[in-house]
Amino acid sequence: MDKSQVPKAMRQVVDEIVGITDSVCLSVLDEEYADLARRAVAKLARKRPSPLRAGRRATWAAGVVHALGQVNFLSDPDSKPCVTADELSAAFGVAKSTMSSKAKQVRDILRISHFSPEFQRADMLAQNPLAWIIEVNGLAVDARHVPPDIQAEAFQRGLIPYIPALGPEGTARTGSQVTRTPPVADAAAPSGVAGLLDRCSDLKRQLVGFARSGRFSRLLDQALRAGSGGDVDEINIIDHFILQRPLPGGGTVVETFISAHPELAEADRQMLLGWREVVEGVFEIRERDGEAIIAVNLIDDLTYRVYSNAGLAALAPMAPGCFVIGRIVPIGVGWMLSGAQHTLNESQRAGALMVAADLAARHPRLVFRNPEKVAQGWELTRKQRAMFIEFFGGDLVVVPGAEVASRMNGFFTWYTRRVLEDASQASGLDADVAARTPAFGVPDDLASAPTVAMMYDETEGLMFLANFVLVREAFENPGLAADSEHRQAVFGYLNSDSISAVPFRRLAGADTARASQLFQHLLNEPGFSWERDGEALLREHKPRCFEAEPQPPVTPLSDKLANALPSSR
Repeated sequence: MDKSQVPKAMRQVVDEIVGITDSVCLSVLDEEYADLARRAVAKLARKRPSPLRAGRRATWAAGVVHALGQVNFLSDPDSKPCVTADELSAAFGVAKSTMSSKAKQVRDILRISHFSPEFQRADMLAQNPLAWIIEVNGLAVDARHVPPDIQAEAFQRGLIPYIPALGPEGTARTGSQVTRTPPVADAAAPSGVAGLLDRCSDLKRQLVGFARSGRFSRLLDQALRAGSGGDVDEINIIDHFILQRPLPGGGTVVETFISAHPELAEADRQMLLGWREVVEGVFEIRERDGEAIIAVNLIDDLTYRVYSNAGLAALAPMAPGCFVIGRIVPIGVGWMLSGAQHTLNESQRAGALMVAADLAARHPRLVFRNPEKVAQGWELTRKQRAMFIEFFGGDLVVVPGAEVASRMNGFFTWYTRRVLEDASQASGLDADVAARTPAFGVPDDLASAPTVAMMYDETEGLMFLANFVLVREAFENPGLAADSEHRQAVFGYLNSDSISAVPFRRLAGADTARASQLFQHLLNEPGFSWERDGEALLREHKPRCFEAEPQPPVTPLSDKLANALPSSR
């Protein structure tokens, strides 16, 4: 351990703790665990203030080694060495519960996890793909499978723990010749498309290194744990984390990177900010055009000119007629592949359409990148609302919760029949209606509610409101605010994230004076006026209703995507 890396005021404490960890590791574990423990203790000593100042030395020693053992699977019978928690606590002379509690504290302070290469043993590190993912010319690759000169550069930039071609010991021996240096953002970039793509590669490498630094390790670990798994998923989770995932304090990783690099040229800053506008899709390759491919996104029906900063070789598998599931970002002259892609050949067209249809149905925002789709969505909403009114006799109908499913299934069957009739699709109509009408399921909380309002709003579309009668009665008779059931129902609507501002505007709009009286009672504010204060109240409790332009509640799908959706019947 390099004592120059330990503050002078903490050296005696560190020596005492390391003396204990060395003794136990060298007698029960091995030298590698002893070295990891020394590094961990030194890092704890550098914290301001250092947590090592308080607590027994033996407890800290046991906590550090146990934390390291947990992320390196020390108790796994297939691991070498293999030591159980009981054996480890006995070796340190510390109660197992105390050791476990201290280990958690160590993991939290140092942000140690199974995805943290800094404190992994060499054998575990070799099995951790995330420790080796780098971007070479914008293409995510495993650093263990690239030429040694690229491995050396990745090590210099701090992107990988050691040079795979040399191994950990060989990298350590050449440490004086291979110096880690932080990435430096160059302000100038070569001219032309090739120069732009080279610049994109450089910026992307810096971004990935920045995101994988200790500053974001805990958040990145959380994002990876919440992901779906698999190499492609992991790469795209990291890409999403960098470009799109909001950070707890606001902003994104890419925005934080820009703030941390004031030397960036304005063109670079604007391009990086543009990368937040990721387009996710299933792209049908139509043709090649020089250094780019021309592709149509099956989700938004827009055409994109797509480049790869890994060069034409990276585009070689993307032949005309095949499909690419992936992410692209804007680069001025067109779009650039970002993250990892999955390619399907022409014979897998049905599968590509199913993926596109599923993404469009689950994430309508992907469809509404196309302004024409937005217009189509509002027109479909207008027509469906008119048919809802025709079927039910109004845009709001209140029914017992147990009847919601049957009433809505009846409406959708009738609606589908009308649509097919309007399309002059007379032959086999009954079979088509059954095949194209999804079965309408109702959540238990709605099905068990005494009353449910089925409302079709012109902006927010179809909504279901449990216990609507209680809320409506309170607006009609403000004195009911004194009744706990009515009071609870109104506050439930007000505080629910799933209920928009629409029911309040509708009910209050019928009689603003009574609405004022109701909230005077509920809020204990005698001067409350709905006309003056109602909007502010809704902004406070329903902020999402004011944060963005509303998008159509009905998503228009092309015929090929609509036909690809699996039937629910």
